[in-house]
Amino acid sequence: MKPNFSGTWQFSRARSQLGIPAPDGTTLSVKHRDPIFELTRTHVTNGNAATLTLDLRTDGSETIRDFPGFSLRVWLQWDGDELVFDAIVRRGEHTGRNTVRYRIADPNVLIADERYRGADTNYDNVWWFDRLITPFVSDSDPSDRRGRDRSDEA
Repeated sequence: MKPNFSGTWQFSRARSQLGIPAPDGTTLSVKHRDPIFELTRTHVTNGNAATLTLDLRTDGSETIRDFPGFSLRVWLQWDGDELVFDAIVRRGEHTGRNTVRYRIADPNVLIADERYRGADTNYDNVWWFDRLITPFVSDSDPSDRRGRDRSDEA
């Protein structure tokens, strides 16, 4: 059975190994109902938040998205228990390839092994994310506050 990546994930600076300057914080929000994979990533740097949202499919089909200042051609597909995000990134005249291998290390840890190669920039990152657990409030009993992640509920 393949893992489900649904949840809200918080960047762990202490455990990550980055070849680029670390953001002040990063949050990943994932809604995963295979083959649908909805990813929202928010980086915070110097107090400024930058959010990127992608609706992808895990079947390897291509997704093309334009953002202010860059564009992406993305493929997402399974490789065993890992999801491989493979993107061509275009910023003006510069093009690079960004490959990220996502895996669930344990139920509350997501690891993203990233490799970027471009004509002017190359780096490797190992991003660690911890699952954020939100209080659970039962529909029938508002005093029931057991912790669990509800981000995969629609």
